[in-house]
Amino acid sequence: MDQTELIEHVAKELDISNTQSQKLLRATLREIRDLLKDGHAVTLPQLGTFDTATYEEHRGYLPNSNSFALFPKRRVPVFRTGTLLREDVYNIESDENGVQT
Repeated sequence: MDQTELIEHVAKELDISNTQSQKLLRATLREIRDLLKDGHAVTLPQLGTFDTATYEEHRGYLPNSNSFALFPKRRVPVFRTGTLLREDVYNIESDENGVQT
């Protein structure tokens, strides 16, 4: 599913126009991004938590050049799945057979 299909599904689910759905999705994603940039975590119940991890400056090996380099301190986005999402997605056999194991 791509962004366009997601927008259409949300619009149909909420009985709103595709334009309104697109604005809703973009505003939500922009707010999550802005909060992460400020160092805040965002938890969406039943989905998971968007957060950041900070990696300290460190020396690392570059195999292509056969040398070492200094990697700067950086902050990267991370996502941890919520329990409900993990449980729903984890059991793939029940979806294939139509029977819960």
